[in-house]
Amino acid sequence: MVIHKSLLGLAAAGLVLGSTAAAAAPAAEARTASSVSEAEGLAGVGTFGLLLGILIVAGVLGIVLSDDDDDVAVSP
Repeated sequence: MVIHKSLLGLAAAGLVLGSTAAAAAPAAEARTASSVSEAEGLAGVGTFGLLLGILIVAGVLGIVLSDDDDDVAVSP
Protein backbone atom coordinates (compact mmCIF):
# COMPACT_ATOMS: atom_id res chain seq x y z
CA MET A 1 0.00 0.00 0.00
CA VAL A 2 2.92 2.31 0.67
CA ILE A 3 4.29 1.71 -2.81
CA HIS A 4 0.88 2.47 -4.31
CA LYS A 5 0.63 5.80 -2.46
CA SER A 6 4.18 6.80 -3.30
CA LEU A 7 3.69 6.00 -7.01
CA LEU A 8 0.44 7.96 -7.03
CA GLY A 9 2.16 10.94 -5.38
CA LEU A 10 5.08 10.72 -7.81
CA ALA A 11 2.70 10.67 -10.79
CA ALA A 12 0.75 13.67 -9.46
CA ALA A 13 3.95 15.63 -8.84
CA GLY A 14 5.19 14.76 -12.32
CA LEU A 15 1.95 16.03 -13.87
CA VAL A 16 2.08 19.31 -11.97
CA LEU A 17 5.77 20.00 -12.42
CA GLY A 18 5.95 18.67 -15.98
CA SER A 19 3.13 20.84 -17.26
CA THR A 20 4.54 23.91 -15.49
CA ALA A 21 7.99 23.35 -16.96
CA ALA A 22 6.56 22.86 -20.45
CA ALA A 23 4.53 26.06 -20.20
CA ALA A 24 7.53 28.06 -18.98
CA ALA A 25 9.85 26.81 -21.72
CA PRO A 26 10.70 29.39 -24.39
CA ALA A 27 9.43 28.88 -27.91
CA ALA A 28 11.90 27.09 -30.19
CA GLU A 29 11.44 29.52 -33.07
CA ALA A 30 9.54 32.70 -33.71
CA ARG A 31 5.94 32.23 -34.72
CA THR A 32 4.38 34.17 -37.53
CA ALA A 33 0.75 35.08 -38.08
CA SER A 34 -1.23 33.27 -40.74
CA SER A 35 -2.98 34.95 -43.61
CA VAL A 36 -6.56 35.90 -42.75
CA SER A 37 -7.80 36.26 -46.32
CA GLU A 38 -7.62 32.53 -46.99
CA ALA A 39 -8.47 31.30 -43.49
CA GLU A 40 -11.78 29.63 -44.30
CA GLY A 41 -12.22 27.13 -47.07
CA LEU A 42 -15.97 26.83 -46.45
CA ALA A 43 -17.08 30.04 -48.13
CA GLY A 44 -19.63 28.46 -50.50
CA VAL A 45 -22.20 25.73 -50.15
CA GLY A 46 -20.66 22.43 -51.12
CA THR A 47 -22.19 19.46 -52.86
CA PHE A 48 -22.89 17.73 -49.57
CA GLY A 49 -24.82 20.72 -48.23
CA LEU A 50 -26.80 21.02 -51.42
CA LEU A 51 -27.72 17.32 -51.43
CA LEU A 52 -28.63 17.44 -47.75
CA GLY A 53 -30.89 20.43 -48.34
CA ILE A 54 -32.61 18.70 -51.28
CA LEU A 55 -33.17 15.56 -49.19
CA ILE A 56 -34.67 17.55 -46.32
CA VAL A 57 -37.01 19.46 -48.65
CA ALA A 58 -38.04 16.23 -50.41
CA GLY A 59 -38.72 14.53 -47.10
CA VAL A 60 -40.87 17.38 -45.82
CA LEU A 61 -42.78 17.55 -49.11
CA GLY A 62 -43.27 13.78 -49.07
CA ILE A 63 -44.75 13.88 -45.58
CA VAL A 64 -47.00 16.85 -46.34
CA LEU A 65 -48.26 15.51 -49.66
CA SER A 66 -48.84 11.96 -48.38
CA ASP A 67 -51.47 13.18 -45.90
CA ASP A 68 -54.75 11.85 -47.30
CA ASP A 69 -57.02 13.56 -44.75
CA ASP A 70 -58.46 10.21 -43.74
CA ASP A 71 -58.97 11.04 -40.09
CA VAL A 72 -60.78 8.38 -38.09
CA ALA A 73 -63.13 9.56 -35.35
CA VAL A 74 -61.99 8.31 -32.00
CA SER A 75 -64.84 9.42 -29.80
CA PRO A 76 -67.92 7.16 -29.61
